Amino acid sequence: MRFVCDAMLGRLVRQLRLLGFDTVYARGAGELKEYERQEGDRILLTRRSSSDTNARMVRIESEHVAEQLREIKGLIGPAIDKERIFRRCIECNTELIEAEKTRIESRVPEFVYHTHARFRVCPSCGRVYWEGSHTESMKRMLKELLP
Repeated sequence: MRFVCDAMLGRLVRQLRLLGFDTVYARGAGELKEYERQEGDRILLTRRSSSDTNARMVRIESEHVAEQLREIKGLIGPAIDKERIFRRCIECNTELIEAEKTRIESRVPEFVYHTHARFRVCPSCGRVYWEGSHTESMKRMLKELLP
């Protein structure tokens, strides 16, 4: 399941990526139309009102990301793959790769380096990821989303 979110859903984009979904962020109407034209298999998530009856479009009512996730729970819940969670870069949507701990030492805080064993890196933008305190809140959210 792949998504394209409009400019009003930036926080939702990050959450969907954390859940392992290939999700792009269209910042403008032109960019949104381009994704629709080139990648028609993506489901459009939007907060905008539209008379468009596109079957692949879901209108999000809430302004709050937790409520937005609840709105699409029926859509994404059955598609969540526990093996894909925390495997996408939240910045650029690229799939993360495992990183040797010694190769990222200079790129993470010293405390993090000494208290974590596993790290992932985005091969596109270079951002380094590890399971920090944010993963606990994400795991609580997952309990609510999973069927």
